[in-house]
Amino acid sequence: MTAPATLRSSEPAQRPPVLTQGLGGAVICGVLALLSQAGHWPLAAGVLLLQLLLVLGFLALVDAPASGGAFLVAALATLAADGVVLAADGRVSGLAGVVGLAFVGALLHQLVRRKRTRVTESLADTLVAVVLAVAVVPVVALRMSGGGEEAVRVCLVAGAAALLAGRIGDRVLPRPALALGATRGWPGLLLGLGAGAAAAVAVAGDTGAVAGTRGALLGLAVAASAAAADLAVDLGAAELTAGRRDARRVSALRPVGLVLPVAALAPVAFVAGRLVLS
Repeated sequence: MTAPATLRSSEPAQRPPVLTQGLGGAVICGVLALLSQAGHWPLAAGVLLLQLLLVLGFLALVDAPASGGAFLVAALATLAADGVVLAADGRVSGLAGVVGLAFVGALLHQLVRRKRTRVTESLADTLVAVVLAVAVVPVVALRMSGGGEEAVRVCLVAGAAALLAGRIGDRVLPRPALALGATRGWPGLLLGLGAGAAAAVAVAGDTGAVAGTRGALLGLAVAASAAAADLAVDLGAAELTAGRRDARRVSALRPVGLVLPVAALAPVAFVAGRLVLS
């Protein structure tokens, strides 16, 4: 005999496996690191795929109204942002203009909607998707700067180590939890931060622009940003239920949990990397 629908709908949504999330994020970082070794154009192609997956997953996770039009606006802004950085030889000054034009596009999208409901929510979700996608491309800009190849490699390896080691720590010792309802624990967080810094030092080696303490600080900053995004998805999942009302959002948990931590490290890697290389 099956449980009543009202009881099923009040149960917490099933979380993605802890180790799968860490391993998946580490694999994505590893693939991007390999693409970066081949040049900034292959890295840009990998980043574009990551951006589009992030936009799709985010709009599904928040159950955005008029998500088809929102995805179109965000996708066009993503292509424009990537093109601006590549055409400007790694300069990111044009990204503000892309976001500004995307805001105009989001307003036009609301004007042409047939059933104009939840307008504020739809506009906000569209703009957040745009900002999330545009924020990833600075990692390509870092790759195009002097010494950027080494910095990007160090950042991506540090992110992979932090995500994998942190989730292994959560699997072995999940308590004390970082927050109420989280599957992430303090031991896993500390292990992930330490693994990120250690992996950065190991990859940077004894010579080069990011060797030694610089590499450790760079790895620590990237590990912290990835862990923060991972925790944000985890806490968001705690609010979802197993009923049909949240079915679309629950299905988006796994892809967003995989790509958001990787995407979150990109702007931090750019800022920290440029500071280290300057």
